[in-house]
Amino acid sequence: MKMHRGPFRTMAYLVPAVLGAAAGGALVKRVWLEKYRQQKAELAVAAKEKDLLYTWLLLEQRGIHPGEYFAAHGFQTVAIMGMNREGRRFFDALKGQAGVSPAYAVELDNFGAVHEQMTVYRLGDDPLPPADCLVACDLTDLQEKLEAGRREFKGEIVTLSEVLAWLVEQHQIKPWDGAVKDWPPKER
Repeated sequence: MKMHRGPFRTMAYLVPAVLGAAAGGALVKRVWLEKYRQQKAELAVAAKEKDLLYTWLLLEQRGIHPGEYFAAHGFQTVAIMGMNREGRRFFDALKGQAGVSPAYAVELDNFGAVHEQMTVYRLGDDPLPPADCLVACDLTDLQEKLEAGRREFKGEIVTLSEVLAWLVEQHQIKPWDGAVKDWPPKER
């Protein structure tokens, strides 16, 4: 005698398979979505970096240096937050400028950062010496770093993008002159 399989018996095997496939699909979707978000964030930082460096190069080609911003605002000593590529390049640009000097470097999350010519302080761990201005040169997690800087630093805090944008505006460099349109993006 042949046993007849009823629809409920078949469902007993089918339901776990469908649920397992759905759970696996949801996991794969979540992994891909997280990867997509991470890549999108990395591309946004790369675009910011490209625009910032392009703007800086444009200013240098015209003989315009960052020290002009600090002289116009009455700042003589500058602390640099973020000794990454941009921070080190900014330090080099200030080194030769008359009337303004880099005082020290500040790091929030790069605890291994050292510099051969400047003292690097750890934000939140080390008391910061006085300086007229702190320039945030970081491009990632900028809001978090600016908030931490405001808690520890008593002077004026600006971003490197703000300094370069001020120079572009002061020298009336327009998009048809080579300036990046709608730059800098709102950072604060």
